[in-house]
Amino acid sequence: MSVLETIVRGVQSLPLREQVEVVRYVHRLSASAQRERASVLERTHGALDEADGAAFERAMHDARRLEAHA
Repeated sequence: MSVLETIVRGVQSLPLREQVEVVRYVHRLSASAQRERASVLERTHGALDEADGAAFERAMHDARRLEAHA
């Protein structure tokens, strides 16, 4: 069982009121992370030249692929 599956089962075992609190908390984290990503993109837009940008995109793609298989 993966870590995520363990967490989901743990949340499912909570009373409904606590499940709602968990969902609200996760939603706030997600919204906060989205605002932070947008802020970083605004601050760094145009900081890399085309070659560096392409290398960064490849690195991010590889990292996400590895993370998905972890």
